[in-house]
Parts: sequence; C-alpha cells; structure tokens
Amino acid sequence: MFAPLALLGALATAPALAGSNASGAPAVTLIPPDVAQDIWQVELLRLPPDALSLWVVDPSPYVRARAAEALGRLRVATAIPQLAVLASDPDVGVRTAAAFALGQTPGADAAIVKRWNTETTPSIRRLLAVALGKQGGPPTVELLLNALDEPGVAPGAAEGLGRLGSRKIEGAAQERVLRSLTLHISPLPVGDTRAYAAWAISRTPWTTGDAATVARMATILRKDPDPHVRAWVLKAWAGLSTPEDRSPVLAGAATDSAPGVRTAAARAIGKQGMAGADVVLGTLLGDTDPGVRLEAIAAVGTCPGVSAAGLLTPIFAGTNGREAAAALKALVAKNDLPKPVKEYLSPAIYMPVRIAAAESLDDVPTLVDLAVHATDAPIRSAATGRLLEREQTRTADVLAVLAGPDPIIAQAAADWLKDHADPSIERPLLDRLKRGDLDPTEIRSFVNALGSVYGAGKIARPAADAKTILAPLLGMSGLGADAVKVAAVLQLPVPTSDHPDRRIPSLGEVENIVSARIYTDAGEIRIALRPDEAPYAVWNFARLAEQGYFDGVVFHRVVPDFVIQAGDPRGDGWGGPGWEIPDEINMLPYDEGAVGMALSGPDTGGSQWFITLSPQPHLEGTYTVFGHVIYGQRAADAVQQGARIDHIEVERLGS
Repeated sequence: MFAPLALLGALATAPALAGSNASGAPAVTLIPPDVAQDIWQVELLRLPPDALSLWVVDPSPYVRARAAEALGRLRVATAIPQLAVLASDPDVGVRTAAAFALGQTPGADAAIVKRWNTETTPSIRRLLAVALGKQGGPPTVELLLNALDEPGVAPGAAEGLGRLGSRKIEGAAQERVLRSLTLHISPLPVGDTRAYAAWAISRTPWTTGDAATVARMATILRKDPDPHVRAWVLKAWAGLSTPEDRSPVLAGAATDSAPGVRTAAARAIGKQGMAGADVVLGTLLGDTDPGVRLEAIAAVGTCPGVSAAGLLTPIFAGTNGREAAAALKALVAKNDLPKPVKEYLSPAIYMPVRIAAAESLDDVPTLVDLAVHATDAPIRSAATGRLLEREQTRTADVLAVLAGPDPIIAQAAADWLKDHADPSIERPLLDRLKRGDLDPTEIRSFVNALGSVYGAGKIARPAADAKTILAPLLGMSGLGADAVKVAAVLQLPVPTSDHPDRRIPSLGEVENIVSARIYTDAGEIRIALRPDEAPYAVWNFARLAEQGYFDGVVFHRVVPDFVIQAGDPRGDGWGGPGWEIPDEINMLPYDEGAVGMALSGPDTGGSQWFITLSPQPHLEGTYTVFGHVIYGQRAADAVQQGARIDHIEVERLGS
C-alpha cells in the first residue's frame, strides 16, 4: 500500500538515487571503496560532523550524498550547517539525501523551512514535508495543510501532519486539519495520499470534529476498500466526542472481514464502551483470529459496564496459556480474579499466566523476592518491571534487586537508580563494579548511576576505594557524559572518548550477505537483507545467526496487527548479546513484512529484531529497517508468542 520512497543507496555497491547530475544524467563515478569505508567508520563511531567535511565538498555526488546520509545518522544539531549546504546541492540525489537527513536532525526546523521555500522537485519536497512533521513547530501546520493539494508532495504533507499530531504540536489537532485529511481519503486513490491521510488521522489526539467530518469518517469505516484505512480511521473516530450513538458503527467494525479492523474495534470498545458491549465483545472473544481474541480479552478488562467474570472465566480456566494470561490481567483490572494474584505464581501453572501474575502484583516483598530468586528469567524480569514502574517503590527495594545474581536485572535496577539518585546507592554500585565479568552495557549503567549522585553533589566524600575501582573503567569508550562527572569528582583523567569501541568490518565482508531463511514452528520466513542500506545491522544479524545465537530462541513479543519480535535468548525481551549497535536509519518503508531492529533508545540495538504485520509508518525514522519478508508472510502472521526459531540460515552471494 505504501510505495517505497526513493532509497539513498549510498554505498558503492548500490548507489541508487545519489549520483545523478543536475540534468538527470547518471554520474560516471561511484564511491571508491576506501572512501565508503572511511565515511562508514565516522558514522558508526558517531564522530563529530566535522569529520565528514572533506566529503561534503567532494566532486562526486555519490560521495556527497553518502556524507549527507551519515550526517543525518549522527543526529546532532552541529550537522545542520553542512546539511544546509547539501540541501542546496545541484544534484537531485544529494538534495534527496540531505532532505531526509534534516528530518533526522534535532533543531533543523529553520533549515528545513528555508529549503522548503526554494526546492521545486516534488519528490524532495515530499521528504521535506515529512521532515517538517518531525522537526517543525506550530507554523508548519499551515505549510503542510497547503501542501495537501500539491501533486507528488501530498503524501508527505499528510504524513508530516500526522507526525506533528503525534508530537502534540499546537494547532495540529484542529478540526479543520481533521476535515482536510478526511477529504483526502477519496474513493479514487491518488498515490499514497489517502493512506497517509488515514494514518495521520490515527496518530493525532482529536477530541472533536464537525458533523460533516464525523459523518464522512463513518462512511469511510463502512465502505472504504482498504482495511488499513478503515482501521486507522476507526481509531480516531472512536475517540471523538459526538452526540450520535457510535454503537452501530462499532458493531459493524467488529464484524469486518479484515482482522486488523476487528482488532481496532476491540481496542475502541475497550476504551470508549458502547451499548451492547458485552454481546459484541462476546462475539469477538470467539473470533477465528487469535490476535482479535487477545484484544477482545483486554477490552473486557477496560470496557465500562462489562462483567469480566462472566465473559472471561471460561478462558481463564482454559488450556490456551496466552489467552489465560490476558484474562488474568483483565480480571485483575476489574477486581474479579477469584483468588489473590500471588496464588497464580506456582511453577505448576502455565508460564504466561505466571508472568501475567508477576506483572499484576502490588506486594513489594514478593516482587523483590521474585526479581532476585525466581528460577525463570521471564518471571524475574516481569517482577522487576512491575517493581520499577510503581511510584511507591523505595530505593532500598531496588538496591535489594541490584544485589541479585542476574546481570540484566541489576542493570535495570541501576538505570532506575540513576533517575532516583540517593547517596545510599554508592556502595552497592561500587560493589557491582568490582566484579570482573561485566559487559560494557552493564558498566555504563552502573557508572551512569554513580554520575547522578556524584554530579549532583549528593556525596560529600566518595568512598575510599571509589578511585581504585573506577580508574580502569573510565578509560572505556562510550560511557558518555556521566563518566565525565565521575572523573571530575574523583579527580581522575577525563575520559577522552565518548564513542563506543566497536569492531568495524570491511564493507566487502558485508555486501555479499543477501538473505536469510528463518525456520520457525509456524513455517519458514525468508527475508531479503539490505546491506546497501543498513550494513552494520545486516552484518551483526548474520554473524549472530551463523554462530547459532538464534537457535531455539522464541518469539517473545507478538502484538496483533503490529509486530512479531524475537532475538532474545532469555525469552523475556530483556536480553541481548552484551553489546549495542548504532542505528542506520534509512528511507526503506515500514510496510507489511519489514524487518527492523528493536531498541530501548537511540543506538541500543543488539540481537532483538521484529517483523511488521501491517504498515507502521510511525516506526520510520526511528528504527533501522535491514530487510524485508520475501516469502512466508503468512507464517509470520501465524506466529504466536512462544513460537520457536529452529535455526536461521544466512545466504551469501557465491555460496
């Protein structure tokens, strides 16, 4: 449904757009391998933008476009002057790369508007419109509204408005914006405008709409031929304050032919309620699609006026562990659970139900005990997550978790302690750092937590052994600003390198990795890998797969009509390989079947990856796309939480 935007393709192996001259004729030179390698190294190490200055003015448009891409991936405001120059380059491909990069760069709104006022190429203006949505403020609402009628630019304008709405920019949720977007969902599709308009409507927190707009949205829900459009519009329509009874439309959506629309209907009913909700939800609980059933179970727990016990008791007592776990959470939400939550933690009970019980507990001593002593990693993680999300949690409780044997749990505790700085955390953190088996991500978490108390002056005199423990660690690269605070307090040399210490292969090692065959319980999923767009992510995925890292790993996260996610040997979403890789944000779309890197923040990818089950444009510009399903999307759709990967076979050219 979403046509791919123009691809950067900046590596010498696949230059794509970059490298056409002002007349549109192809350039005659590609990127020399040594130059491609050097630019890649600057990008991966997150060096300052000045490190790319030589290539910003290179005679080759291929090189200049690659430099623009790298500048955007640095995501620092100091790259704006160079990007502004590249955005005015005579080469279309260079300007394309620069326009996308400006959208990735904080503080670039003025530079984007300046280029918007002079750029005439529709494909580049489309990228600039999206960039305005990512970086612009209230004045850009009017610019994008006007661009909705501009041929070739309209899809980007619609997407930009959606991004402004999701950022809650003032003026983005006006009734006239909703009216305009709705009018662009015409029966006759023009490019991607109608799809992006529907998506934009779903991303903005509307509260009201005029009567004609609301009626038009209801018509779209009944008649539009695109199920994604129907699902997105339903999400917004269900939240509007209208005098009309919404029950007939929601009931119709609950019987829609598309599972994604029925899923959206269940979510809407759970949030908004409706007359006869118990009957409609009862029907959805028996749906043929497992994702719809799960959303219906969750909706029972939140829908006003619905009895959870009557609808969910048979499911909770049934043999489907995942549905029983969802039912437990819903019954807890409605205070209808037949026994105390603690009684569902027995090892004899389905693991999904035990995890749900741990995630629903409010008993702090039990949570701490589970976080430290539970035999199964998913239970430890569930208990820790629940403990750390509670507003009443005390530092002493988290320090007890920090002292446990699980390094991932200790790291999560340290991250919490950083945001709740207290002098009492110094000694336990130093004791953890004295261990010699910590990986770089753990060390960074513990040093960051110490920096929060040292840097705030909450400890008048550091522990006597602090300097001895920390001196050898502060020389490690990639620790960040908190390490500088620690060094200053301890009067140690200031760390000179804030970029991570990464092994960087040659591009020649990566460019021949072409695909992977993922053998799962649900069938084979084959993906085309994209070393031209995300070489480090592809190389990292391939080396892990060839080491057998993914063998036996389960899909630990399955969200209906959204994603399936795997790559964590712990099976709970908290694990990784012990290192982090940089993001390689590109213009590949997050349509159905896109393969992306899972993150907990910028540049935190490792081994976890996901496959989209439907178009997800909001992921674009944040998560690296490094592949796409070319065979087995039905198998991906059939994956259930806990499904196992047998093994992954990486395919290379010439092998």
